[in-house]
Amino acid sequence: MIECIASERIETNCYLIEEEGHALIIDPSCGKFIIDKLTEKGWEPDYIILTHEHYDHIWDLEEVRDHYGIPVIASSLCSERVQSIQTNLSSIGDILIYFKTGEEPSEPGKRFTCRAAEITFDETYTMNWRGHDFEFQRIPGHSPGSVLITMDQNSVFTGDYMIYGEPDMTRLKGGSKKDYDRITLPVLDAIPADFHVYPGHGPDYIKKNDTK
Repeated sequence: MIECIASERIETNCYLIEEEGHALIIDPSCGKFIIDKLTEKGWEPDYIILTHEHYDHIWDLEEVRDHYGIPVIASSLCSERVQSIQTNLSSIGDILIYFKTGEEPSEPGKRFTCRAAEITFDETYTMNWRGHDFEFQRIPGHSPGSVLITMDQNSVFTGDYMIYGEPDMTRLKGGSKKDYDRITLPVLDAIPADFHVYPGHGPDYIKKNDTK
């Protein structure tokens, strides 16, 4: 079972994957709602997984991590970059919210850092979790630490790539159109049609031949 919780501040998706009463947390952007949902369902989380290092995807990482005492899985670059307000972009969070929503935040955003992940990898990582196969692949362009997460060869968690109806963004600090075109775009294009896409913002959807 996969459930999505969208944060109120900038509508960033957090995904909870459940199996046998246990859960994975992908991108803890809304701590209270995550904890409330897990409590309501009676699910015990095993890991936190990060798609990339940007502040809106790690907003409540430390709250959730400390509450459950569970390890974080991230690419090495993501793990490094969550530790700086410049590279996790929380230093310019209010500007980015205004850019995305057209509205000034009702209260100032926090500048924050997070601790390093407990489990890191450079380019790829695989694991089996309660009968589900996961493959992690670093795909730079939006950010250096961005990762594509493939589950059971039928679903992908894409972070800030493949947001429905929006072009992939490479203009933020740390982004690289060159890396995106050379490394990441071929990977995204190779995702088979009929895979279920779970992006970091907006609705999930089934990939068609004319979408990446």
